[in-house]
Amino acid sequence: MKREIIVAREAGFCAGVRRAVQLANDSLEKESGKKLFSLGPLIHNPSVIEELEAKGMSVLGPAAEEKELSGLPSNARLLIRAHGVTREQYDLLQKNGIDILDGTCPHVIAIRKIIERAASEGEPVVILGDKGHAEVTGLLSFAKDGTVVSSVEEAAALKFEKPFTVVCQSTLDSATFEAVKNEILKRFPFAKIRNTRCQATEKRQTEALALCGVCDAMIVIGGLGSANSNRLAEICKSSGKETFFVTDPKNWEPDDLRPYSKIGVTAGASTPQSDIDLILGKLRALV
Repeated sequence: MKREIIVAREAGFCAGVRRAVQLANDSLEKESGKKLFSLGPLIHNPSVIEELEAKGMSVLGPAAEEKELSGLPSNARLLIRAHGVTREQYDLLQKNGIDILDGTCPHVIAIRKIIERAASEGEPVVILGDKGHAEVTGLLSFAKDGTVVSSVEEAAALKFEKPFTVVCQSTLDSATFEAVKNEILKRFPFAKIRNTRCQATEKRQTEALALCGVCDAMIVIGGLGSANSNRLAEICKSSGKETFFVTDPKNWEPDDLRPYSKIGVTAGASTPQSDIDLILGKLRALV
């Protein structure tokens, strides 16, 4: 069978992830006198983390406590991951005099500034996103009165009598954003809603859906813990097309794709090009 493979143009590292990984590599390669630590996994991709650990980076727990931080060696440098950290963690790092390398995504920092401005004006903040996700947890800590909403049902349960600001997790899908936004505006026309979805995320999701329209099957490559990769898989599945979510490229085999003549390939924002190339090699070798 002649098989066509179409790779999404927006697949793989986004600018924020690329920046964080570059900061890690530069520190490891150019400043050998520093011992690099990451506060939680730098990005949600095991192969990238393994590569950085092989170069000398150590990963601390994302909720490292003061005792653990105060026990770091004098030459320690702590890299904040792309998702960012909480206000309390920033304060703790500064209190302990830790040398900080801030890899927080600039887009996440921009959302944080909106929240800080609202907090300074005494406004409550609603964050549309996944409860417990590292980015959302970090953002929430900068609100004086903050709430996380993950669904239309949760939005319907909100109670406000004065203006409030609404932002969203950078990787939130457009369908969820629009549905929850409409529910909020229906009940609270005075809500100040900011669409803080990352443009790279929006392009990635739109392109994936377009590929679903012309392909027989879709492959989404990304870490199991990657919110944006999971959303890409959900979007592809919701289109009705057979979707394969590949979280372990090294051990994945494409046997189930033999019946399909036109296959679309996309990847989450924390997926390195090496993982994409590995999958493409296996697909092209498929008889």
